[in-house]
Amino acid sequence: MFYPVAPLPDTNSRQVAQTIRMPSTALLTIDSEDRHTNYEDARFSNVSPYNFTISKTESLMSGFITRIGVSEVVFPWAVPNINPKTCTINYTYTIDGTPTNGTLTLAQGFYNPGQLATAIQQGFPGPLGFTMTYGTGNKPAFFYSVGDGNTIAFQPMVYNSPAFGGTPAYPYPDTTKQLFDLLGFADGNTEQVEAGSGGYTLCQPIRYVDFVCNQLTNSQAQKDQTSQTVARDMLCRLYLATAPGQTSTIGPNVTGFCPPGCAPTILYANFNTPKQIQWIPNQNIPGFLQFQVYDDTGQLLDGSFPAVNLGRYLDWSMTMLVSES
Repeated sequence: MFYPVAPLPDTNSRQVAQTIRMPSTALLTIDSEDRHTNYEDARFSNVSPYNFTISKTESLMSGFITRIGVSEVVFPWAVPNINPKTCTINYTYTIDGTPTNGTLTLAQGFYNPGQLATAIQQGFPGPLGFTMTYGTGNKPAFFYSVGDGNTIAFQPMVYNSPAFGGTPAYPYPDTTKQLFDLLGFADGNTEQVEAGSGGYTLCQPIRYVDFVCNQLTNSQAQKDQTSQTVARDMLCRLYLATAPGQTSTIGPNVTGFCPPGCAPTILYANFNTPKQIQWIPNQNIPGFLQFQVYDDTGQLLDGSFPAVNLGRYLDWSMTMLVSES
């Protein structure tokens, strides 16, 4: 019987060349200022740039779209670290054996740690002999003391509490960071002492923000997850560590020490590997999109503003790459 012999492989053979091209992309650009139809509308609007809707009668984009990715974010940081959530703290001090309870309320605005220590010190009555410093011993912490024979203790505000008599209201849930926490205080600081200190702190009430648009993430099969109690599908997360010129290389005992979030700045992120959001090819990107920005406690960012016209605050921009594959 004859068995055919397979030929030896041709070591000189070459693979047929195949042209490989990157999938085509298109830009979908979003600007929070576009929530206004014109500047006459913008001048009298109180719609927050952190919770707004873009509404058009036609679709924003159509085509064989399979994925969307955020490539750039420009986010002017205008959220003061001393705001309605972080401007008050309760205290109890004792002078000559007589205890006195009260609430210290700071003017809202941006404070670096040294400025915050000075503002708190100046807010207490003179006879107490209260002093507060930051960065003593080159440690990023607040230190405080009172006059001989006097004592002081600090307490957080009562969550979800309305105003009662002379007590200020604190209408925020227990996931909210307060001035008590911003100072690095804990249980030990609620005890009456002549001198005390808090833990290490950089006075940042917010460390990152999450951008959410449910209309754009609704089609993704793999849902986002987080260690927070409430998880949301998000476009991207932006950390305050990206603040240019604010990451300090000087010691905390230096007057100009100013961590990110303690001064106005512009956050910029260029994502080399953006999250790829799944999209259904035969589905247009709708003309109705709601954008929301949440802080690191899962609350809308516009709740951290002083009670003024939110429309006057700085607008942010985002660039998304829309791909066919």
